[in-house]
Amino acid sequence: MKEAMVDSMVTGCVQARKAGYMRELQIKPFDGEDSRDQERADLYKEIFSRLQTRSLFKHIMQARMYKYSVIDFEWAVIDGKQVPTRYKFFDQKYFQYDTNGDGRLKIDINNNLEEIPPEVLVCESDDTPFMLPVLRDYILKEFGLEAWASFIETFGEGMIIGYYPPNSSQSVKDALDEAVNTIAASSRGTAPKGTDIEIKEANRSTGDHRDFKDASDEGISISILGHANAAKQSNTQIGQNESQFKPMQFISIDDLYFIDECLDQMVKTIHDRNFGDSRYPSVLTSKPDQVGMKERRENIRLWWNMGFTISPNEGRKLGIEVDPDDEPQQKTDPFQY
Repeated sequence: MKEAMVDSMVTGCVQARKAGYMRELQIKPFDGEDSRDQERADLYKEIFSRLQTRSLFKHIMQARMYKYSVIDFEWAVIDGKQVPTRYKFFDQKYFQYDTNGDGRLKIDINNNLEEIPPEVLVCESDDTPFMLPVLRDYILKEFGLEAWASFIETFGEGMIIGYYPPNSSQSVKDALDEAVNTIAASSRGTAPKGTDIEIKEANRSTGDHRDFKDASDEGISISILGHANAAKQSNTQIGQNESQFKPMQFISIDDLYFIDECLDQMVKTIHDRNFGDSRYPSVLTSKPDQVGMKERRENIRLWWNMGFTISPNEGRKLGIEVDPDDEPQQKTDPFQY
């Protein structure tokens, strides 16, 4: 599955999917009205800012690509608290599921399985790794390319056939062979009189392989992004087509919820080492707005026409720069009915 990343289509789609879950990270305290819980939430915000969450998100998402992801942390005591300061991501090849035992993921050391330390963050996905169906299309694509290259190498060039009359002498045959080889090498030559040379072009069409490749690219795009747009080019598109490699929104939201669950697991480990009172804060990534821009504008216009109050925050959601001092507005009746 990792070897499939050498394919440009696979790499492009994976990079585009990463952009779908690069979101702001928020920490929700156990009790928003408790100052102690709020201070702890601020502590976790500082911890995550040191760990470079952008890179951490990518390593966590390896679990959705390849089934599991293992991340170990380096700990330090800062202001009397044990906090992770750095982390190291381990390749999947160092681990294996204990199929003969409890079925859990363990460290594979010379075919001896050892337990993963409890403070290590182990992210596992119950879903089929999305690189698995990609692998099928990648193999078909590579096999098709190899088979097509072999066909072109064997049959791509025209076949040159020399004909000599029956009972021809060996000298005539040798002269004809030399003429065929000369023509094959330089596209020009001579032949004995009474002989004939015919060039047969292979009946081939490059469209067959192009269709095969396009079908594989569409399968790759659907598996990673949820649609086939990445494999399709619009002839009428003017300028940059950002939606072509944009993952489906439900996929990005699902990825973000998976990241939330993994980071919650990490927060519990930190919390237990420092507090041990089970007042765990929650990690929340900023989810995409599931209401489209057009629908949002129509909703705001309808609400405004009905005479209800509109908050300036609604303008911010439309991408409008709003003055901090702006107050909620309400439609007024110019005729004062």
